Amino acid sequence: MYLTKLEERMLSGEMGEAVRIAMKLLVSVGEALGAERLVPIAHAHVSGVSYDNIGRYGLEFLESLAASGARFAVYTTFNPAGVALGVDAPINTPERVAMQARILRALVRMGARFTATCAPYRVRRPRFGEHLAWGESSAVAVANTLFGARTNREGGPVALAAAIAGRTYYWGLHLDEERVPDVRVRLQARVRSELEAGLVGFIVAKHYPSSKPYVDRFPSDERLVISLAAAGAAQGAIPMWFLEGVSPEARPPPPGAEKLEVKRDDLVAALEEVSCANPEDAEVLFLGCPHYTTADLERAATEALAALRGLKRVREVWVAAPPSSAIRLKEALLRALAGRGPRVRVLPGACVVVTDRGRLPAPIATNSVKTAIYLCKSGVPAALVGGAGALDEVKA
Repeated sequence: MYLTKLEERMLSGEMGEAVRIAMKLLVSVGEALGAERLVPIAHAHVSGVSYDNIGRYGLEFLESLAASGARFAVYTTFNPAGVALGVDAPINTPERVAMQARILRALVRMGARFTATCAPYRVRRPRFGEHLAWGESSAVAVANTLFGARTNREGGPVALAAAIAGRTYYWGLHLDEERVPDVRVRLQARVRSELEAGLVGFIVAKHYPSSKPYVDRFPSDERLVISLAAAGAAQGAIPMWFLEGVSPEARPPPPGAEKLEVKRDDLVAALEEVSCANPEDAEVLFLGCPHYTTADLERAATEALAALRGLKRVREVWVAAPPSSAIRLKEALLRALAGRGPRVRVLPGACVVVTDRGRLPAPIATNSVKTAIYLCKSGVPAALVGGAGALDEVKA
C-alpha cells in the first residue's frame, strides 16, 4: 500500500502509540482487501458501544485507549447505548448504567460528540462525494443512498481506528467504479409507511443480500428511505440503493442486470415471514429504529397512532431517540396519544436491538422491520404492525 510521508510517520509511531495502532489496523485491513492507498475522511461514526455488546473487555479497551492519549482526528459520533441515558427505564439496571457511562465518557474524552444515535446523518448531514468511515449498517446505506457520500460498512474497531487516524482504506464504495447498480427492482406496490418501506428492503435483501439495487418508483420521503435502508442492511448487507428521483447518483443498472418485481402480495408474505409473534399479545409498542429525531416529530406521531390500532393490550409505547431529541419527541407523542391510554416512554440514546434481551417484554410490537429481524433472530418474539394505515391495506 502506498503511504504518504505523514502516514509513514503515523505508522512508525512518531505521532503516538494510539495513532500507530490505528494505522496498523487500517493498513492491514486495506492491504488484505487490495486497497492501494488510504483516503482522508470527514466524519467517523463508531458502532459497538453498548455495554451489553462489548462487555467489560470492550470497556477496558476504550478506557485504556483514552488514558493513553488517543484523540479523534476528525468529527466523530457514536451509536446508541444499551441503556436509556438519563432516565429511569425498564431496560436499565444500576450496574449496566454505570458501565455504559464509563464507555461513553471514554469516547467523549477522545473527542467524540455526545450523540448516542444510529442516525449520524441527522447530527451532521454528509456532503456529496465526501469520504466517511461509518460503523452503523443502516447509516452507511443512508449516507451512500440519500447524500452521495462515500463509506463502506465498517466494523466498530475499524471505524474507531479511522477516527483516530483521520483516514480509511481507499476501497469498495469509496471508488467510482464500485458505485454502480447491479439489480433492477420494479416496485409495483405503493409505499406509504415505514412498515411497507422496510418490507421492500427485506424482500430485496432476501433475494440479493449484497446487491446495490436500482428502484424506479420509490417515494422521496426521507424517513421511508431510512426504513428501506435499515431493513436491507439488517436482512442482508446492502450498502447503497439507487432510487430514481431520490438518490443523487441514481441511474439504471447496465444491460443484462438481474431483475426483481415487488408486488403487494410480496409485502403480505414478507410481513408474515419476518414477524415471529402475534401483535395482539404485545403489551409494548416499540418505535424509532433507526432513531426518531426532531425532524420526525409528525412522522412519529402518525406512525404511533396507526400502529396502535388493534393493539388492545399495549400499555406502553417505547420510542428510541438521540438524547438531544428526547424531550420534544415525548411532548409530540403525548399530544398525539392524549386520552388513548398507553404510557409514553422515550429511551434517550438507546435501542432495544443493542440492549440486554432479557430486559425486553415479550412479545414486542414494532413498525421497524430492522427491529423485528434482529429480535426474532435472537429469540425475542416480535410482531410487525402497520403505520399510516398500511397494515390493513396490505392485508386487503
